[in-house]
Formats: sequence, structure tokens, C-alpha cells
Amino acid sequence: MRNGGRLSALGAAVAATWLAWSGTAAAQLVIEGETIADAKTFDGAKAEGRLLAYGTYPADAMKPILAAFQKDTGVTVEYVRLPSLNMYQRITSEFAAKKLEADYVDLTDLPLVGQLMERGILTVPFKTTSFDAIPAPLKNPDGRWYSLVRPVGVIAVNRSRVADADMPKSWKDLLDPKWKGVIGTPSIDAGGSVLTLYSFLREKVDPDFAKKLAALSPRIYPAVAPLSTDLARGEVAIGIGAIAEPVALQMKAGAPLRVIFPREGISSFPAAGGISSTAKHPNATALYLDWMTSRHGGNVIAKGGAYPANPGSDRPHLEGLDYPPADQVWNLGLEEWTAEREPRMKEWRETFGIK
Repeated sequence: MRNGGRLSALGAAVAATWLAWSGTAAAQLVIEGETIADAKTFDGAKAEGRLLAYGTYPADAMKPILAAFQKDTGVTVEYVRLPSLNMYQRITSEFAAKKLEADYVDLTDLPLVGQLMERGILTVPFKTTSFDAIPAPLKNPDGRWYSLVRPVGVIAVNRSRVADADMPKSWKDLLDPKWKGVIGTPSIDAGGSVLTLYSFLREKVDPDFAKKLAALSPRIYPAVAPLSTDLARGEVAIGIGAIAEPVALQMKAGAPLRVIFPREGISSFPAAGGISSTAKHPNATALYLDWMTSRHGGNVIAKGGAYPANPGSDRPHLEGLDYPPADQVWNLGLEEWTAEREPRMKEWRETFGIK
């Protein structure tokens, strides 16, 4: 059975909630011929009716995903969004104070996800209906976390400030002195998105990319959201990072922006999370994981411009962009991530003069 043994690791309160619905009869959740969730999970989720999610994926990009989930299931999601490091600090401090209310938590920094497991926060094993289809690097072997959403690191430009003839076609084009003072980048402390991007740039573009970019005096932002806002306003001409989704939303609102996939390729990073050990709505959260890892849920995620966990889902799509197959997108391996996280973050701060 796909969820065999999952209750053994649950806290008493969570286990009691889950077991309370074990004998209730209900239909499975099936959408377009795909079984999303079994009857027990779906019935328990509908009875709970809601869940609280602490997430790192931009709130505006999550809105259509959560709206589709609610339409399909009748379960509502309250979504609290923070950059990864800030979210980690909030989760751990609330847990230590016995005040963690979140049913679902995620981070974009896999070593920190591991720390949440070690601290007893991500300890609930739940193998989703699509568990066997999810590639091993995108899940915990016991289902304690899943890489539900995988945005990409790209270039975005303000077309009112960058002429068509000057549009960068490669990452190396950004190192031209003409871009001095007009490029924006999120800080390494924004989360795994930035560490992944700069690791990709180091390994696949130029080992000294960060040093050369720092020499051009880029603006450093605490997160992607204020960077994309300034890019739309023309405060900066070029932005780099996990910026495709917020920029796409601004383009729909009329902002003169463009997303560019450089010729050297793009990097991807996970928003990885699972059911918290303090979850008061474990069935609703399990249903959320079932839906997000399903082929159907993955298609919804892909429409927003991020790679989903399910390899059977559609390729991401944003108007005018041809996303490569998932296996052609560069990812930072967990072993390298764990070994290099601290030294690379320290080096980045020193290179860009961030204390």
C-alpha cells in the first residue's frame, strides 16, 4: 500500500486526526481519468476543509495554483510567503515555542529542509498517489518532503531601457561594461534559488562570473519580488534570478518586460516541503501533496512557468518562451549543495560586499 507505515512517525495529535476518518466512506478524487487521492484522504480533507501553508514560491504565482486546487477539492489554503532563510527562521522559532500552526512548510534550500527533518518538523511520511512516478532527487524516500515547484533562473529585461539590438543573448553578455550599475540580482541570502543560479554560472558559464558581475556594481535585492517591481518601473534595466513568473504577471499587466533564456542554459531549484509534525489538518495537507504531485496538478503548475514534480505533466509554458525538457535544465546536486553551501554563501557575500 502506498501509505503503509506512514502513521508510525506521526505525532499523537496528527495520528488521531488521520485515524478519525479511516472508516469514513467516500469516493476517490479522480480528475480526467487520473486518480489524485484515495477515498480516506479525500474524505478527511473535505471534513477538515482547510490548511495553512508556509511557502517560499511567490504569492502571486501561487494564486492560480491554489485557486485550481480549491476548485478541484473544495479545500481552501491560507498561504504565507517569505524568502527561504526568513521562512526557516520563522518555522524553527515557532516550533521551538510550540506555536507552529502551519500544516505544510517548504524551503528552497535543501540542506535547510534536512535541518527541518532533524529538528522534528518534517517527520511525517506520506507517499502520494504519484509517488512512484516522481524522480528520486525530487522527493524524500519516505515522502517527508517533495520538490513540488521548480522555478528557473533566467534573465529579464525592461524593453524601455534596453534596445532590441542590445538584448543579451547569453549570460556572458551581462558582463559587458555597458551594463554597469543597471543590473539587479537577489542576494545569496534570498534562498536556494540564488545559490543554485550562481553555482550554475560558476560551473557552466565562467568560474569568475560573480567577481566580474560584482565589478559592474549591480543592485542587490533581499528577494525577487522587489527586484521584479524595480525592473517593471525601470529602476534597473536587467534582472537575473528566479524572476520569470513575477515578470510574466507584470507583462500581462502591461509592463514592457521580456524574459530571456540564455544560450548557455538555465538552472532550476526546488520549493521542497511536506506535512509538518504539528499539522492540525493533516488530511487536507496530504490531499494538497497528492494534487501537487499529480499529472493534473503539475499541468497547472507548468502553466505558471515552473517545472512540476510529475514527469508526466506538461512542460512549463509562458508566452513566447520555449522551455527545455526538464532533463536539460541544470540542477545543483544535494551532496554538492550540502558541502558547498556555507563556503559559497560566504564567498558571494565577500565578493558583492554584503555583510
